[in-house]
Amino acid sequence: MVVPLLPLSGCARVGSGGALIPKWTLRFTVDFAGPVSESFFYFIAIDADNDNGLDGPLPVAAGPWWGNGWGTGSITHFIQYNQGQYNVFRQDRMVHHLQLGGGIVAASGSPIATDTGVYTLTVRNLTLGQAAVAGSGPVTGAVNQHDQNAGTFSIATDAAGQTVPDGVTFAPATDGGRPLTDAEQTALDALNAGGVLLTADSLSAFGLGLTIGAPAAGTQTIGVEPTVGEVQVVFRPNSGAESKTSEGTVTANSSTPTATPPIPGVALQTQTLVRGGRATMRSDTAPTSTPLGPPYQYAPPYGGNTLDVTIDQAMMGSGVTNLSVNIITTTQLILSGTIPPEQHCYDGLGADGNQYVNFPAQQTRTISNGQLFTPEGADDPTLGRAVPAADRASVDIIDWTITIQRLGG
Repeated sequence: MVVPLLPLSGCARVGSGGALIPKWTLRFTVDFAGPVSESFFYFIAIDADNDNGLDGPLPVAAGPWWGNGWGTGSITHFIQYNQGQYNVFRQDRMVHHLQLGGGIVAASGSPIATDTGVYTLTVRNLTLGQAAVAGSGPVTGAVNQHDQNAGTFSIATDAAGQTVPDGVTFAPATDGGRPLTDAEQTALDALNAGGVLLTADSLSAFGLGLTIGAPAAGTQTIGVEPTVGEVQVVFRPNSGAESKTSEGTVTANSSTPTATPPIPGVALQTQTLVRGGRATMRSDTAPTSTPLGPPYQYAPPYGGNTLDVTIDQAMMGSGVTNLSVNIITTTQLILSGTIPPEQHCYDGLGADGNQYVNFPAQQTRTISNGQLFTPEGADDPTLGRAVPAADRASVDIIDWTITIQRLGG
């Protein structure tokens, strides 16, 4: 749940040690009920997708999909403190299938969209690849009636309009083609025996209807373009935002994305497409992330209860106008279902950890815990009761501030 905040003024800070001074910075201070533990995990999760808080970072509270072991929702970047080090990362994402169908047989790549959730893909309409005839011979036209195999037929005929021995071949297209089935190969072998008079049904085993003219000797090609399927996409976000519906296209017998892929950033592998068929994919935070380097300034806890870290906003790229932030802490990364739920010990903003704050990225101000509708307090219900009290205290957020500052010109 996003919590809107009123603009407040803040104070500026300057760089130290002759370091390059960033134009805009974000400073985070977080206080805990107990001393910060070097073996626990502390994350400041940032969503820089400019959607004004439509979605944002959330803790991973339940499986069976654990992603990076600590965060879900929409996370583009994060600051991590663990083993005495602060580091900044860009969050990677992954997609995996829950159910395959409609001719979609696999998926790979990373969704461009930052919000995690479930995609339902339904094949709605098919546009069969057109067939085109070239060269001289008895075939004057060809129509693709029902097949989705893209490629090129080559047909050699004699003066009687009959096939020449070993004169009929098929080469599947690199994109959109597939090897012949046993039945198709048998039909091709029969034509290759030679002496077969071409008729309208000669390539019916391949879904093609032919128009035949006067007998003639020659060599002709029939090229069949790829079949394209229209796909309806319904995305249900983990963040709790409303479901979104969009459209995309896939090519039959292909693993190459079209110009309008159903899930941008994800390559779907297909075979023969099935109208009305459905596939379900899940987008998650990946266990991997891309390191961006250390923060601009930071203060180690030195055995105390406070984290204090400042990053250069430029680490999140250009064009960022607003940010959503959650602070997520945990005693252990949960990457599988082997850890009993009562031992899940984590905290985040709000009683259930699912509140994140959204604010303009470039407006000097200080945002503090007291401005939340429900201030962050001690002993949240997300802290596992089977976990020792001292461990719970070390990840129990009790206060925080976010300061947006302009330092450079």
